[in-house]
Amino acid sequence: MLLRLFTRVPGTLLSARIPGTPPLMAVRWASDAPRSATDGEKHIHNKLLQGLNPTKLTVTDSSGGCGSMYVVEVEAECFRDISRVKQTMMVNRLLKDELKDMHGMRVLCSVPPATKS
Repeated sequence: MLLRLFTRVPGTLLSARIPGTPPLMAVRWASDAPRSATDGEKHIHNKLLQGLNPTKLTVTDSSGGCGSMYVVEVEAECFRDISRVKQTMMVNRLLKDELKDMHGMRVLCSVPPATKS
């Protein structure tokens, strides 16, 4: 049986967690600059916000606050009709200076749903 624990995480809607694993962050709207975020999270959030104009963006320090590992979830229209590899490369290019000081970064890119005309 797979048990999910639901916990409230500041700056997010709701976080679901499988015991023994890091929390899965709920989506923050791109314009939300999380108040409880670390300086590193805020810096990456602002850089991606300016460079990609995302519709949704979540930046989470998954290293426990030391800034060595991040999870970035970004949804942007500029990703439409571009392969996932190239989407990730776009994010990595924007954060190339920051990546030098990190142990790693998990990037999850998506495209907003198409609007009906």
